[in-house]
Amino acid sequence: MVITDKDRVRRLVSLPDAKPSWAKRLKESRVAIVGMGGLGNASALYLAAQGVGHLTLYDPDRVSAHNLGRQILFRPTDIGRLKVQAAREHLQEVAPNASFHIEPVALNDDNAEQLLQGHDVIVDGLDNWITRTVLNRFSVRSHVPVVFAGAIGYEAQVYVVNGGKPCLQCLFGDSSYADQDCAVTGVLGPVVGMAGTVQAQEVLKILLHTGDILQGRIWTYDAYRAQSRVVRFSARKECAVCGGEGE
Repeated sequence: MVITDKDRVRRLVSLPDAKPSWAKRLKESRVAIVGMGGLGNASALYLAAQGVGHLTLYDPDRVSAHNLGRQILFRPTDIGRLKVQAAREHLQEVAPNASFHIEPVALNDDNAEQLLQGHDVIVDGLDNWITRTVLNRFSVRSHVPVVFAGAIGYEAQVYVVNGGKPCLQCLFGDSSYADQDCAVTGVLGPVVGMAGTVQAQEVLKILLHTGDILQGRIWTYDAYRAQSRVVRFSARKECAVCGGEGE
């Protein structure tokens, strides 16, 4: 059975505030996903399925057995393969008309500009603070939105740095957030998926210019208590990255 682009977005363009240009806009969009772990898996799957025309996937790691409980794109037969290769193969099955480019590399300040330029939105699928700060600086410098997320234990969070301020540094400063590691404290698999799904939601809202994005606000979810909330935060005047002084 041949699935057309029109079929894929039929329910999307039935939304009350939908515009005729939405399907075309998504098809022409370019999204970068940095990190193909649990966050990147969930967000990539929904973005490809919803009709985003191009995804670039970045990750130097290979699939391990312990990934399979939360990284839903991968199969036991993928163990040992590069994550970006396995992810591209499975995403192509979901969205055969989309294009995918893979980069089995880790981002840093030296290569971020070259690797990320030309994308409309960036998804943070990372599990380390240092590379997140690279994305934050790139967003502020290049005015490209980054949808950040994290998941640890029973808790998830998502927030957007929309190419300016407030930025990631305004929210966390130089905190011990960098030391959090799900390999040590554990994580509930579906919590990672929830964060990745909310990331995809925010990316689509940015691309389609609809709804209120999580800029200057952080969405948090506590699966243990089944509670969620949204908290506002402001730019810090002393922020060394975005310069502060409000949004």
